[in-house]
This record gives sequence, structure tokens and C-alpha cells, in this order.
Amino acid sequence: MLTMSSKPLSAGQARTYHAREFASEQANYWSRDQQGHSEWQGKLAEQWGLEGAVGNEQFARLSEGQHPTTEDQLVRHQVSRTYEGKGGKEVTSVEHRAGWDATFSAPKSVSLTALVGGDERVREAHRESVRVALGEIEHYTQARIGNVHAPETTGKFVAATFEHDTARPVDGYAAPQLHTHAVIFNVTERENGQTRSVQSHELYASQHYGTAIYRAELATRLQKLGYELERGKDGQPEIRGYTKEYMEASSPRRQQVKDYKREQGIDGAAAGQIAAHRTRDKKELLSPEEVQRQHRELAGQFGHQADRVVAEAQERAHSLHREQTRMPEQTAQQAVTYARDHLFERNAVQDRRALYETALNRGMARSPTPRCGRRSSAAPNPASSGRRGPTRSRTYAGRRSRPTIWCGWSARSLARCGRATGAVIKTQCCWKAGIASTPWTGTRS
Repeated sequence: MLTMSSKPLSAGQARTYHAREFASEQANYWSRDQQGHSEWQGKLAEQWGLEGAVGNEQFARLSEGQHPTTEDQLVRHQVSRTYEGKGGKEVTSVEHRAGWDATFSAPKSVSLTALVGGDERVREAHRESVRVALGEIEHYTQARIGNVHAPETTGKFVAATFEHDTARPVDGYAAPQLHTHAVIFNVTERENGQTRSVQSHELYASQHYGTAIYRAELATRLQKLGYELERGKDGQPEIRGYTKEYMEASSPRRQQVKDYKREQGIDGAAAGQIAAHRTRDKKELLSPEEVQRQHRELAGQFGHQADRVVAEAQERAHSLHREQTRMPEQTAQQAVTYARDHLFERNAVQDRRALYETALNRGMARSPTPRCGRRSSAAPNPASSGRRGPTRSRTYAGRRSRPTIWCGWSARSLARCGRATGAVIKTQCCWKAGIASTPWTGTRS
């Protein structure tokens, strides 16, 4: 899922985080080179020739609102200062906003498969899904114009991504957790070439949409690799084959945060960020060999489930090319039609992202049917089993769970099939001008 930092990063915070958190070797025990994967993303990154691994100098300059190569000041830089306000109170002004930290976290079963099971293809699937999600969010980037002028939608930003593969340690154990930090810098470019700071409202408004894009892309790629999926309780695609006990044992950090929230009587996303900050254990300098030994030792206690899941997926992948699925555009069209009917029952005007998000979530079926593609081999034909519905096929915490099939399409298919719904859909956001209630016919203006 995608989570955004509740507050923007100051220039000082960005520099500190880059050295201590984003580029830290301690957060990448499972990386082959122990440096972790980083890369530039966004139209401005491409325009400025930023490619490959994120460099310290370029990161520091962008944090200060400067051009990454020429050092020209792109946005007004505000230095923090302290002065005496009304009533003699001491007031400290806000330092330059460097950007925002957007974190994409892989589902726990995906982390176990990639890191403990050692399937690098899964890690690449996560990486590519993050790229697609950020690319879709970028379309909603807006420039802050100032005064009484409305923000201008530019569709351009520059972001630096850093991939980590462990959660913060709990009692000396750093659990496997694949996640990517994306620092979206506070600079964009208008159509006339002028650079401006970013109006962050639309970034925050895109969190749920970004989550839906990431999950749909990840699920599609995992299925192509031969993995069978099921829907988690929060809607995330989980790889089938892991017991609840092993998943919980591999998530001590999550349990630590939940315990704190329960003790304090707080709830919600903001409360989660507060709990995560206040329950952080001091980072320990453990060797990569020690961390990996702990992971494999825990895996052994539960029967090396990750190894089995990877082996079964590799066998299953060999036969996937013989199985045919419905055209992605057909299933996407059905999902968009459902989203249109569902959303416009309540309101006459809807945000385009809400339509896409609902359609993407609809694309994940509770059981494999012809509508969403092939029938899973784990679910026999109901007619042959004498039952009215698909058989439940996997043991999960003592229960049998139903297999899930994600339709093989994502936001790219949705953008192509909007017109096929036969309706003119109104949205609150158009791609360029940000004009409310602009009629939409399935194409970007």
C-alpha cells in the first residue's frame, strides 16, 4: 500500500534521512550489493538527465530547491528563523519544504517470497509496480501559483526512490519487509517553462488511488510468474501458501504498533504514524549474515514455506502460456461500467481517481469465474464436486480459503476503455486545467 508522510520533509530532514534512512546499508540486509536499489523517476528527472542510482549531490540540491546539475535556484528558498511574535511569544518560521516521503509497502507474503524464498523476479515485480503507480500519480501534480490564483496541473515532478528490505528491529529482530521510499521533491514546471513549488493537496488525495494502482500492477505480475493469490483483509494481493502463524511471527513490528495504539486508545492513519514513531527501537548494527540467519531460522520453524511457494510457482509458470484469458479491455470495460453505476448512484460529480480506484478493486474477484479469466487449478469445477460454488482450497489459520484471480489489466487498460462504457463521465479534475465538473469521455484532455 501507499502511505504519505503526514508533514512535508524540511531540507534538513531530507538530508538527514538520505544519509541515515534512505541510503543506509543497515536497511538492506538482503540486497546483493548491500547498497540497496535507488533510482530517479518523473518527467522532470528525464528532462534534467537524471538516471540510474540517486546521487548524494543531486539529492541535496533538490532538497534545497535547486537544479540538480546547474545549482540554479528553482523555487524560493525559505530559511528557518526565530522571531518575537504577538504577545512576546517566540515564533520559529517553517524551513524550506524539500518534499514528501511516499512509501510503497509490499504485502507480507510478497516480502517473504522475495526475500526469504529468494525469488528476485518478485522483487522486480514490486519495483516495476512502484514505477507505474508513481507515474500515474504524477499526472495529478500541481504547481502552487500563489495569491488568489488556482493551482495549475502540470503533470510533472521529480522523485528519488530507495528500496529497503527489512522493517525496524523489534527486540533485535529485523523482519523481512520489502518497501520503497519515494521522495517527491517540492518542484514542478509549468507549461510556459517556469518552475514552481508543488501544491501538495492532490498528492495526498491520490493515496488511495496510488495504492489501487500498485496492488493491481503487482497482482498482475505475480500471476504471470505463476503465483496464486488471495485477497487480504485490507484488499491487498497476498501470495497463497503461508500460514497465519508464520505471517504473524514475521511481523513483530506491526504487532508492536498495534499494541501501542490499543494501549493509548488511539486509532486511524495519523495515529498509526504516531505509534510507529514512538515505538521505534534503536537500530542495532547486525551483520547481514546474522539477519539472514534469523530469517532462515524462523522459516525453518514453520516448515520453510517460502521455499515451497517459490518452487510451486516456478512449476506452475511453465504451463501458464497454454492457458488463455479474456481480453484485458473486456474485463476493464466491465469494471469501469460497474464503477460508473456504483459511484454515480450517490453523487452526480466524481473524481476520476475514485472511478479508477473502484474499477481496479472490482477487478479482483472473490472466486475464479469466466468473467475474470481462467479457472484456478486449485478450484475444481463445481459441477464435478457436487457443490454450488468454488471449493475452498487452502488452509489458512485452520480455515479453508477461496482462491482469488486478479484480472490481467491495470490503469492503462482503464484509460483506454472509458469511452466503451457509453457514458460521458464528469470529474472534478481534468488533466491540465484542474477545472471542476469537466465532462470526461475516457481520454485525457
